[in-house]
Amino acid sequence: MNDPLSEFDGQLLDGLEFCGKVYKLFELIRSEPDGIKRIRLRTDETEKKLMDELLPICRYVQTYYRLGRYISVRWVNGNQSYDAELVQEGQLVDQGKFPAGAYLEATCAMHEAEHWIRKLLNNGMPAFAPEGIKKQRGRSVESKPVVFTNNDHVLTFAPLVVSLIRKKMEISYPATTSLVVQCHLNSLYTLDDWRSLVSMVEQEIRISPFQEVLLFDGTTERVTSLELGAL
Repeated sequence: MNDPLSEFDGQLLDGLEFCGKVYKLFELIRSEPDGIKRIRLRTDETEKKLMDELLPICRYVQTYYRLGRYISVRWVNGNQSYDAELVQEGQLVDQGKFPAGAYLEATCAMHEAEHWIRKLLNNGMPAFAPEGIKKQRGRSVESKPVVFTNNDHVLTFAPLVVSLIRKKMEISYPATTSLVVQCHLNSLYTLDDWRSLVSMVEQEIRISPFQEVLLFDGTTERVTSLELGAL
């Protein structure tokens, strides 16, 4: 397959068309003999960009594209401080509720051992919460079951999200940049667990320089726009 990222790089696409092309690329890779392995391990740039940038951008578009706010996306594969440029049109933009030009930064919040979970699953081995990963010199990696009490799993994961957002806040972005945070959660989260996570993050990050901060669970597709004040 030729470089599939060139189909997106620097191309201004209607947001819904962008999503369709991204999903088509995902299914194309998935259908290949080693496609699932490549998606899990993300050893090549194509799969890494697809999973960590293009699909999160789709999540943003699907959340906010609506009557009066039509979003076009230009994904940029480079070293700039953002991942995509947005061109927004419609009545809500004309009324000044949303900027005509904006930017998008996509990032992932995860436990440091999360990549081992994907590797174990790819090798047909059991994998539990990333906190249960055991790696010792000279021995293979093991995943041990982890028992969480009450909302311990949320209390453990929330600081990872807070730390990531604060790190992004230290970077200089264009004024109309929105942040999309894809969460690779450390356990199965109920709706109440998700709401608790969102609340904990909002209590720690009360203000931000971003136009919007969108938090979403990459597994269940739960999505929440954080209610934060502006700097």
